[in-house]
Amino acid sequence: MSHYAMGASSGDMGASRWGHHAPNVLIGVIVACIVFVLRPLPPGSLAGLVAPAGLVAILLSSWVAMRRHDRSLCEFCVAGMPINPAEAAIRYRRRLALAHLGSHRRIVGAYIVVLLGSNLLILGGPPLLRLSGPYVWSGVQATMIYLVLSYTTHRRLQPWCPQCAGGGGGDHTVEQDPEPSGSRSR
Repeated sequence: MSHYAMGASSGDMGASRWGHHAPNVLIGVIVACIVFVLRPLPPGSLAGLVAPAGLVAILLSSWVAMRRHDRSLCEFCVAGMPINPAEAAIRYRRRLALAHLGSHRRIVGAYIVVLLGSNLLILGGPPLLRLSGPYVWSGVQATMIYLVLSYTTHRRLQPWCPQCAGGGGGDHTVEQDPEPSGSRSR
């Protein structure tokens, strides 16, 4: 059943699609920010003024759309579910574990300090930092891409997440049923 058939207006359907694709949009914004630092637009140009403001607007609206999307069942997400989500949860266990680090205030605080502190690398300092600073900054900022991927993967595979199921985050193996479904016992 589609959103439209469930009584959602076409505006809601567009908002749902925006929320569904918001993680990819966020990744695109991160990449665009990195590109603008490594290859700056001409200073004082209209594009140099409008592009950062536009990126911030897209970032904020995408974040809100993604959070709103996460509170409902999305037919696009259901259609994109892996055939065997338990195996996918094992394959993406590092991403799932990283998503759980967000519940540790000290780790999140330290990460934010590193993200914000990396801005000092592009604002100036010794000549060596001015040369390598933007590249180091870009590497630090690029870690946010993996965080978005981790969050999105966790949202989709949360029912099979070992940490959410009380697994504690250790190595988990899938126990194979010695007799496949539908087989006859003797």
